Parts: sequence; C-alpha cells; structure tokens
Amino acid sequence: MKRTILAMAAMLLAASPLAAQLSERPGNSQSGTPDTDLSGLSLKTPRVRVVHTEDLTLEGGSLWLQLMDPFLAFKMGKDLTQREFEIEHGVFVDGNFGEISNLKGTLEDGVTAAITGNDQVSCGGCHNLPYRDAGGGTNFSKHSGVGRNAPHFFGGGIFDMLAWQIRQKMMQQIDDNRDNWISLAEAANHAGQDLLVEPTPGATPISYGRPDDGDGDGRPDLNSIFLIWYVDSSGAVVDGAKSLNDPGVAGYNFALEVWGWGEKENNLNTTLRIFYWDPILAHTGLDAYDPTMIDDPEHDGWGAVSNAGIPQPWIEHIPPDLGNNLNSVGLSVDDPDGDGVISEITEGDLDMAEWYMLNAPRPGRGRITQFVRRGEEEFFKMGCAECHVMDWQIEPADDLNPDIHKRYLGDLRFFDLDVRFDPEDQRLEGRLIKLYSVDPSTGIHVRHRNGALIEGIGTDFRKHEMGPDFYQMHFDGTMLREFRTAPIWGNGASGFPWGHDGLSMTLDDVIRRHGGEAKAARDAYVSAPGTVQELVQAYLRSFLLYSTDQIPADIDGDGVISDSFIVAGKDTGYERFNPEWLFRVPGEIEGMVMNHWGEPIRSDQLVNIADAYGLNLAGLVDTDGDTFPDVIDECPTTYGYKDGCNN
Repeated sequence: MKRTILAMAAMLLAASPLAAQLSERPGNSQSGTPDTDLSGLSLKTPRVRVVHTEDLTLEGGSLWLQLMDPFLAFKMGKDLTQREFEIEHGVFVDGNFGEISNLKGTLEDGVTAAITGNDQVSCGGCHNLPYRDAGGGTNFSKHSGVGRNAPHFFGGGIFDMLAWQIRQKMMQQIDDNRDNWISLAEAANHAGQDLLVEPTPGATPISYGRPDDGDGDGRPDLNSIFLIWYVDSSGAVVDGAKSLNDPGVAGYNFALEVWGWGEKENNLNTTLRIFYWDPILAHTGLDAYDPTMIDDPEHDGWGAVSNAGIPQPWIEHIPPDLGNNLNSVGLSVDDPDGDGVISEITEGDLDMAEWYMLNAPRPGRGRITQFVRRGEEEFFKMGCAECHVMDWQIEPADDLNPDIHKRYLGDLRFFDLDVRFDPEDQRLEGRLIKLYSVDPSTGIHVRHRNGALIEGIGTDFRKHEMGPDFYQMHFDGTMLREFRTAPIWGNGASGFPWGHDGLSMTLDDVIRRHGGEAKAARDAYVSAPGTVQELVQAYLRSFLLYSTDQIPADIDGDGVISDSFIVAGKDTGYERFNPEWLFRVPGEIEGMVMNHWGEPIRSDQLVNIADAYGLNLAGLVDTDGDTFPDVIDECPTTYGYKDGCNN
C-alpha cells in the first residue's frame, strides 16, 4: 500500500529466433513455415518479459500499456495464462526431467507432500473449459487422492473487488481508531457482535463472524475464509505468531481469501495477482519476482497497491524470489530454483496477468424461459439463495479518503461484456460496455470506478460445513469439512463436473450431496417433486460460460452486430469480442486467400503483428530474441536465455 499508482498494467513481447512452441503460431498463408495458423487464434508473439512501470515515460511499459492501449494489455495478460512455457523460459528446472511431476509442499503434519508440482506448462492446462479462456473444469492432484476441480475465473475482478469491499465494511464496524488493524481492546469492545454486510442495499445482511475470540482457541471468531495475521502494538506483523495469545501480540489484521475451495484453515489466495504467481510456481516451476507484493517497509502485512488498483497482502504467500541481489538493469538474480534462469516471472508479467484476470468478462445468461423463471422461484423458496447470494453491489470509489485501506475501490474494470440470449437471433450475444473515458489531449484511458450492481454471482463469500458427503481426507489423514460457497454463475457450462472434488457429474447429484449447514435447503430439494427439481436445474443451467473472443457482440456501440465487420479495411466476418480489433493499432487480417486444396478461405491471421502488438515500442523491443527486452537486457544484442547474456 506504500507505492500508490495511477492505474493499470501490461506485458512485453518481441521477435525471437527460437522455434515457436505449439501455441505460438504467427505464420500466415505466405509463410511456408510450421508455425502457421490461418484461424488467427494461436499466440502471435514470442515470450518476452514485461517491464513494470509506474509512469508513462516508457512506451510499452506496463502502465503505459494499461493507460494508453488497455485492450492490448488485456490480450497480453490473457496470452500469459494460455502460453505453453518452455525450458528456455525457466519452466520446471532447466530441463532436469527428474523435477517433472515431483512432490512439493507439506500438509498439516509437516511431513506429507501436499501436491504434485511441476506438472503443467500452462495455466490453460487446467483452466481450459472453454478452451483459450478463463475456464475451469479440470481435476488435478491437490492435497488428496480425490482430486481438485479447477474453477473458472470469468468475472474474476469482481471477486477481488468484493473481497476488499467486504473487508472494508467489517473494518468500519470494529476498527474504532481507524488505524487499519484490530487491537485486543477493540475486539473486546465488540465482543459477541456479528459483523454484518448487506450484499445489496436493503438485502438480508450476511454475518462474517465475530471479532473476538469467544471460543478461546486463540483465533478471532471470523468465518474461516479469512486469512488472519497477528500484529504488535504498532500494527506490525509478529513473525511466527499463530495465536492472539502468543508473546508480543496486541491484535490482528485480516483479508478475505476469495480464491480456492477451502483446502486449509482459511482458503488459498487473497487476490488475482497471487492467484497467478502461486499456481504458476507450483505447477510450472516459474519463480516470480514481484516488488509490488513484497514492498512493505512498515511490516504490517500489506505490500503495495498493484497497477490495477488492488491492495496486495503478502503475509501468507511470499514469492520465493525476494530480489536480494539485483543486476545492473534491476532484475533479480537470486534464482531460487537454481536453474540459472533469472526473474522467470517479472513484476511486469504479473501486472499483465492481473490486468487480464481483473477484466475477464463475467459469465452470461442463457435463454430465460417460463421454466427458468419458475426454477428461480423454487431456488429461493428452498433457501438455496441464503448461501448462494445472487446479487452484489460494488460501491463507487471513495478517493477523498487519503488512506486506501479505508476507502472503496469502485469498479476497477475498464470494460464490461454483457452476454445474454437474444430471442430474435436465437443465440448468445454480447454488448461491450466501456467503463472508461479517453482524455483527448493525452490519449489516457481513465477508468470511471463507479458503483455497479453485479447480478447472478450466487455466493456469500463464506465457508460452510457441508456434511459428510463433501468431507475430504487429505493425504496425511487430515479431514477437510468446510468449503467456500461455489458461485452459481457459469453452472450451465456443458460437461462441467461439480463440487470441489469434481466427483458430481450432474447438478442433481451435487445438490443431493449438500449437508451440514446446507441440509435444510438440500432436504427441501430432495422432497420436492421431480418436475420441481428439474425446474431448479433449468435455472442453474441458465448461467453460462462462452468463448469470449468468438461471442457475437456489438463492440463499436452502434447497437447492431454486423455480419461483415470491417477492421483495418478488411471484412473480418461477424462482429465479435476480439480484443485485437480494439487495439490502439487494430489488427489487420490477411483476408481472402487460397488454401492448399485450392479453396478460397478467409485467413484471420494478422499481417501487422508487430505494429498491432507494439513490438517496436521502446519497452517491448527484444533485439536478440532471448525473452529479455532490450531495456532490461544487460547484453541486448547477445542471445542469452538464462540472464540475457548466457545460455
């Protein structure tokens, strides 16, 4: 929270002499090379580390991209979640195959390995339904032999913003002296008080627990989804403290861990930024160097505010690369995994990944039939919406308060994509809503940061005891009994498994597995006639995911979805949400060509990749193609994939 920043982020890319990997295909119909993709859907640019910037002096730096070319920044971040990383990028450990699919981490007993690590080369290896998007649905090894169902992260930024807002509303009730932490005295002053938050004005308040330690276990009685850390009388972290009763502890601080099913005492990740670097470290072995996260001179548990505008707590998830040793261009050479490849994931890379996930479009809404409407009524009657809270209000930004810890962030997205079923066209269609204004004198894109009503989420952002049919035994015998309330939106995606473990192949089955705190709602469902159960399922299936860059969408704001959308003088086919059409320099497709069978086809591959993707901008140029852009390459004309100079 120390380094305040205007807004946004980006990613660096440039030409490379390396042979392209599977998903990196910039070739067109004239290339005659194996890396051709006339569909234009594969990655078009090589891996280049992103330069983190906090001003606009470097064209192609992360903040410049976010403020001046935000859709390009969005696409760069998306590519970071879809890229298949290679050995030259530092994936796994320097090609040592003994490190692939190895056991990593420890469980509660301090001995048993927690996961299988180094088992993926891309985020898209697990988050892949829909393909090439912020999807989910794949099971993988996580703490238990039953697996872990990877969740989608459509609408991910909304979760980050609401997690912060819930914390703020709780702090307003108990942080009496407004010093951003809860003292033992403040907890005592509010002993037994339920911390209530209304999801929307006038809605039934949700309790997130109580601020004191009523049960005497040394932990504040907040819902277990909260990450709690213990502080001294100045609000600084008491290193190693695990309880309010530990020496030197004068109170605590907390954050809502919105990401994760609930695989430990609290949850998993507090922010999208952590949700990128933590799994990519675990599953690809790529070390992250992120000063945004570790910049905490007050040692209060909070790092900086990211370019995107999200406060970053470091207290439980600290990137292994601390930057204790920097080279002449500011890159960390600590190399925690010892493979010789430095700064495998940079602060700028994280700016880009966070920017994409912050703005990842929210799920859509399918056909609303009379059966769906009746199913919605039954869903509420059964009490399902008591936990699966459907609607949430994002409060507008409060910039008058000088301390970001005590103010709302507003809606930090720079666009919204509203996707609904169109009864006339009989298909899902989108409408791009710009949440920014462009300063005509500077070209800077300024986010409005207004309030917003978010409909159809379907979660209360809490963890609940879910009954024995949901219990899970960890490898070490530890029993997991509490899980976060899974969001409803996205439930209608065909083929998805359900449940934290992905063991339920149908909606009916996962509903019947509910117990514990959800038993009353489950019993109401089970006792209802089969026709009513089917109505509830029809309602749940109306919340859909979709392929974001293929969805027909009005992106130019004229109220029409064109069948022949012209971009850079070429007919690109139907109008859709392809970020390349919205770049500062729009992508220009190759157009009509003959394929090798002599058939006329439209090639959607770009012919202006360098200009559209800004590869010639000062912050993106990589002369020697070693993934280190020239501005952070100690040897900019000598290929050296490990550190810019050496192979």
